[in-house]
Amino acid sequence: MKGNQNEFSEERLTLKLEVTDTVVCEYLRRFSESERAQKALEALKVGVIAIQSASPSLDTRVVEEKFRQVEKEMDDKIASFRDDLRERLEQYFRAESGSVPLCIERHFGENGSVSRILETYFNAEKGRLCDILEGKVGPNSYIGRQMDPNNREGLQNRIEKTVEEILREGSSRILESFSLDDESSAISRLKRSLREEIEKLQKATADHYAEIKSLIEKEKGRLEEAERGTAKGRDFETALYEYLAASARGLEDESENTSGSRGLVAYEKVGDYVVRLGETTRAPGKAIVFEAKKASGYTLKKTLEELDRAKKNRGAEIGIFAFCKGMEPPEVEDFYRSGNDFIVTVDEKLLAEGKPLLFFDAAYRIARTLIVSRIREEEEQAVDTDYIRSEIENITGALRYASDVLTKVNTIRNSADTIEKDMDKLKGKIEEHLTNIAAHLPS
Repeated sequence: MKGNQNEFSEERLTLKLEVTDTVVCEYLRRFSESERAQKALEALKVGVIAIQSASPSLDTRVVEEKFRQVEKEMDDKIASFRDDLRERLEQYFRAESGSVPLCIERHFGENGSVSRILETYFNAEKGRLCDILEGKVGPNSYIGRQMDPNNREGLQNRIEKTVEEILREGSSRILESFSLDDESSAISRLKRSLREEIEKLQKATADHYAEIKSLIEKEKGRLEEAERGTAKGRDFETALYEYLAASARGLEDESENTSGSRGLVAYEKVGDYVVRLGETTRAPGKAIVFEAKKASGYTLKKTLEELDRAKKNRGAEIGIFAFCKGMEPPEVEDFYRSGNDFIVTVDEKLLAEGKPLLFFDAAYRIARTLIVSRIREEEEQAVDTDYIRSEIENITGALRYASDVLTKVNTIRNSADTIEKDMDKLKGKIEEHLTNIAAHLPS
């Protein structure tokens, strides 16, 4: 149904309608052609009014009906598209008659264009690549002819000839190097070098053996001498103590051999003899320590340090260090005084003969005098210490002179009688000085 333009108000809206609804078509067919436009316009007006005045439930039913119609139309279209797509795909991909399998077979099949091209180039018997390789490296090619072992001018034969010549020349040089007939050969030079080294080694071994033998003999002699010296040292110490004990008895002092025994200091054994002054000295119990050595290698410093240790270990007032003559430190000669301590020498020959020991006796007597004078001074008795000191200095000077005289004895044998007289005079003077000191001390 097509509607014409009609005016109901001042607003105008031109519509051109094509009616397909069955109910509307049956209604409008009742009227003539000239009336249909007017009746359709009235029906449209009535419908608008009805829609505007209709309830919400009516609107929902109308909308749902329209959606169902739209959904049905879409399902129909999708089903139609799916069927059409399936049919077309089957036409393209059907196994035997599809367009795609036929195209692949035509290009890549056994008789396809790609297969024919590959066969042309890569056929094992008549391919172009096979022809190229045959021409470059085949039996008839240049490389093939060079590698043919039957070809005299081939590469293999040339290598063999070259290697053979190198080996022949090398073998000749090697044989020459190992020839003993040729003095300039390597083996001859090696032989000479080995002989020289062996001779050097033999000489060095002989020298080394001789040196070892000499050292062994020296060490053996040293050990024997040390053993003898140790025994002599013990004999010297024993003999000197016997001499000291006799002197102490004569002066009414008490002597003790403390060699090897511990003293006041823990684990200390230094200090060979101890003499304690007797009752007649007015300093009873005061001690003098003696250290006896028949050993070389002592310095003055070491001697004084050992003497100081001996005094502390034995509780002594004065220390006397007695060296066997010839083993004393070079600084002390035969008589040396350091403060109230003394270092003297003992002539072993005189000791063995029982003769007086000038320097040893003097040190002992002076030590007694120093102790007594100090005790008297402490007791505030009338003691002229300056006089005593002067007399001791005189004794010391006389002893130094005696030492010089004894040195002359060892060097001037023809003057022995005169020197002995001088020694007697000196001994008399020393005894006189000692008597003067004793007389000066208060009784």
